[in-house]
Amino acid sequence: MTNGVLQQGRRREKSLLHWQRSTTIPIWKRKGNPANSANYCPIRLLSHSMKIFERIIDSRVRDIIRVSMNLCGFVANCGTTDAIHAAHMSIKKHREKQEPLHPALLDLEKAFNCVSHEVIWYALRWHGVPEELIECVRILYADQRSRVQADTCTLAEFPISVSLHRGPVLSPLFVVVLVMDAITRDLQRPAPWTLLYADDVMLASEQKEDLESQMQAWSELPAWFGLRLNVKKTEYMTTNLGEPSTIQDDDNDLRKTECFKYLESSLPADGSLAHEDVACIKAVCLKWHLMSGVLCNKNIPHAFKSKVCRAAV
Repeated sequence: MTNGVLQQGRRREKSLLHWQRSTTIPIWKRKGNPANSANYCPIRLLSHSMKIFERIIDSRVRDIIRVSMNLCGFVANCGTTDAIHAAHMSIKKHREKQEPLHPALLDLEKAFNCVSHEVIWYALRWHGVPEELIECVRILYADQRSRVQADTCTLAEFPISVSLHRGPVLSPLFVVVLVMDAITRDLQRPAPWTLLYADDVMLASEQKEDLESQMQAWSELPAWFGLRLNVKKTEYMTTNLGEPSTIQDDDNDLRKTECFKYLESSLPADGSLAHEDVACIKAVCLKWHLMSGVLCNKNIPHAFKSKVCRAAV
């Protein structure tokens, strides 16, 4: 299949025309004003045959690249749970020793939508991916056009020269290869001082001035590749609760907070798990509410309800 697609792609035959067309569905992020288009995540619906081809390419690329161990969730035996645990333990140990810790949670502005295709080719070559596989990826992104489908209408098609497909399996891999490894490899420090997951970056330092210098480097280097730091959403926290001031990035004060939201887990400055307990209770109540139609139905056997409860709640 791969060889056939390559041959067709090199000849630019019309048989791949349906791969170049997609439908974009805006999904509200459930935060912010629904009338603001910036609060929507564009999910792109692609051809099923293209998705199968993407999985083949994804498997072959993953066998070649060797990403940093800081990229939790994309390396073997290191998931997002490890990153959350490392962040919790780092804050707790510094609180026990009464030593200051200064973490910052970075937010890259529209990472999926600002990635140039040329930077993708550069990142793949930097990781030693053969030109044959890079040519396969080029086929996936060649002459892309999409149309936005809303509740009331469908807009006209428009060309796409920048951004990744939001939804397919290859997109998170490219963000990792691009932002978190190929571009920032020289900036990364051993965990838990640098924790990464896709476009989520958490930096930490025992010195406030050192964290500011790290922030400056992480702000400047990705900007050369079209990725900018969103200062409004970047947050700063310290275990020294008596610290009155925050840190700056390009003379802009970062928002200081008493609790981080990292990978859907709460990281409070005092190291307690109270926020996490409340979040777990709310999640269980939400799941119970969603499954109440099944769990409260008298016609469904109790054994089946028990299985649903254990699996979903």
